[in-house]
Amino acid sequence: MMEIDEERCQFCGRQAKHFAFAAFVCDSKDCMDKAIEERGGPGGHMKAKKHQQAMIAFEVEQKKVEEREKQER
Repeated sequence: MMEIDEERCQFCGRQAKHFAFAAFVCDSKDCMDKAIEERGGPGGHMKAKKHQQAMIAFEVEQKKVEEREKQER
């Protein structure tokens, strides 16, 4: 079980009070903002996943185009 009271803020080192955006943070707004920024904001992990999926689709399409061009030669 996770005990927040036993953890330190990942950004300033003070006593952690919250676990938010995959980070232990204190009560400081600055530290919370850093946690949000580091994670990519609300839904940041899903945004990153969608971006990764788009890049994979792009690479697959590029390979298809290259193969077609090779066959046309």
